[in-house]
Amino acid sequence: MDFIYIFRHAMGQYKYEPLISIITLTYNHEDYIAECIESVLCQTYENWEMIIVDDASTDKTPYIVEQYAKKDNRIKFIRNEKNNGPLFLDVNYNLALKEAKGEWIGYLEGDDVFVQKSLEIRVNALSELPEEKRKNISMVYGRYGRIWMDSKRIDLPIPYYENPKYSPIIRNTPAGMALIGLLQGFNFIPAAAVLLNKEKLLKIGGFKQIPREIRAVDYCTWTFLALDGEWLYIPKVLYFWRRHGNSITMQYHENMMSYFIQFSEYFWKKFHKEILDKLNDKYIEFGRCVGVQAKLELAKLAILKGDFKTSGQLLKEIAECPYFEDIFPDIFKKKLKVVKLAYFLRMPLILKIALAFKRRTTEKKYAEYKPFFFKDLKDID
Repeated sequence: MDFIYIFRHAMGQYKYEPLISIITLTYNHEDYIAECIESVLCQTYENWEMIIVDDASTDKTPYIVEQYAKKDNRIKFIRNEKNNGPLFLDVNYNLALKEAKGEWIGYLEGDDVFVQKSLEIRVNALSELPEEKRKNISMVYGRYGRIWMDSKRIDLPIPYYENPKYSPIIRNTPAGMALIGLLQGFNFIPAAAVLLNKEKLLKIGGFKQIPREIRAVDYCTWTFLALDGEWLYIPKVLYFWRRHGNSITMQYHENMMSYFIQFSEYFWKKFHKEILDKLNDKYIEFGRCVGVQAKLELAKLAILKGDFKTSGQLLKEIAECPYFEDIFPDIFKKKLKVVKLAYFLRMPLILKIALAFKRRTTEKKYAEYKPFFFKDLKDID
């Protein structure tokens, strides 16, 4: 194999085709897991392995996964005897990470689906980089679409962060710059659109979940990875995120926002000297901005509940951030204005009207949802 590699490289025929390890966590996804697996099986890039961890499902999910694993040896199946639950997502992810043989780690929840060229697009983007630059990349990611199960609708959010002025943040250039976005308490990186550099992921100790109550590993893990290596962003839709009432993000949204703030404050306190050093002290007062986007979301939710005391305190804390013009995305500046207006007028209805308008202007309807729809998709920009 080494001889073939050397020969191809010498002849200019070597093509970068790394093994991709796709980690999939699933729990009671009998209605979705087959579609998830099929979206991997139909990938145009074939050098992958799929490591599925079932968290002690009580439905037919394990049986469905086993049938696929019997047919394709690239599918590895791990079944927990006891349910770890959302408080121990990192345990499940790191269990799969130990089994992963790939150079790059992919990520696909058991109720989500890849587009057919998802892996090919990401690998091609990596292959275009010089080897030394590729080694410095800690993450590759792109856009996403959404499947709304209540309305059977598929839409494509318009990615506000593709504005050139946010390029240093979304590309983490220099390393650490993405933290100026992430530590606002907002995760702008779609989970299943990523490829993670396995070597750099292991260097930070694998997937992170701090505190456990945050019920997420993506936001915490991206934040740690931002300290080591730049990121490669691809402006293409790479997967579809299924939205339904049983998902963790739908059930625990408000609580998660509070823990986003807690984590971002913890991270800034622990690493602020290192961050400022990497950024040449450019954002010396960023500590006053930590968690602002999560606080804005909580202020909105408080107003909707008629809790104007809490919303007022949060808005006061948000106003202390001195970098709104530099780092606060335009769409969130508009949201801040609307939330302030609803607060001062004591009119929660304003927020509902604004949300309806936002969805019409920033979300593009793509199609009606049908199972296994991704097999018929053309390229999506």
